[in-house]
Amino acid sequence: MNCEHIIQQAANWLTRLHDEDVSDAERQAFRAWCDADPRHAVAIERMRGLWGSLDTLPAKPARRALNRAFAPQHRRGAQAVGLLGVVLCAWLGLQHLPVWMADQRTGVGERRQIALDDGSQLQLNSNSAVDVKFDGHQRVIELLQGELWVDVAKDAQRPFVVRTDQGTATALGTRYLVKRAADGTTVVTVIESTVAVQGDSRDSVKVMAGQRSVLDHGHAQPAQASGNADADAWTRGLLKVNDQPLGDVLQTLASYRHGMLRFDPEALRNLRVSGVFKLDDTAAALAALADNLPIQVEYFTDLLVVVKPR
Repeated sequence: MNCEHIIQQAANWLTRLHDEDVSDAERQAFRAWCDADPRHAVAIERMRGLWGSLDTLPAKPARRALNRAFAPQHRRGAQAVGLLGVVLCAWLGLQHLPVWMADQRTGVGERRQIALDDGSQLQLNSNSAVDVKFDGHQRVIELLQGELWVDVAKDAQRPFVVRTDQGTATALGTRYLVKRAADGTTVVTVIESTVAVQGDSRDSVKVMAGQRSVLDHGHAQPAQASGNADADAWTRGLLKVNDQPLGDVLQTLASYRHGMLRFDPEALRNLRVSGVFKLDDTAAALAALADNLPIQVEYFTDLLVVVKPR
């Protein structure tokens, strides 16, 4: 069953459970539905969380529509169920449902290390999501969003593959990084040994330690030096940069912050950065940048920060 169908079923159940005349038999059927598949309970939990988070939003059209769907004076028929499902799908965006239902995910500013069943170690960067699909023939990690680091346990019978919408990165050794970049490309950086990177167009390149390859429009670009000897420093909570554009550094810090970090890349294009920053304290990192570069950092609220030339 795909996640869109699960979301619709969850919407149907929540709508019915809010009806005044819901029966004990229906409540029992709901509990059986939740027990039938772990994804069902996850969908209910996250949908309830979404409903709770909407309490803090202004009365925009989506909020008003949801209020109408749940309002006690309305009968919970097919019309209300359909309205709830449509509003939820429109509000979340169908393209975000796989991330919402992912096997493992992290929030903004969160990192998580995961021990996989085969002995491999996986770590998710900030705001990342994966599905884990292991069987008797292969081990597949689907990177739905963000970035991961993996240290692969050897298994001669089952290849270890990280997949995105651009292609695959198959381990021929141990440690590597895979990132879904903001521009839609997939970046594969090898820390140790070798990885076979293959685009959906079936072209393939081997990437050695200290190299990276970019998957773009389904094509694997030739391997080149990664330019960062400590590309996996984020797994230790650090951002290490050596003569990097300030805009790239700010973009990384923004991915660890709630709210918006705004800047004009063109206005800052001549500024470059070297240093080590703690990803768990982006305010300190921004302060250090302001102390050492001709920029100013303005906090309008905790959720809106603007960086501009001094």
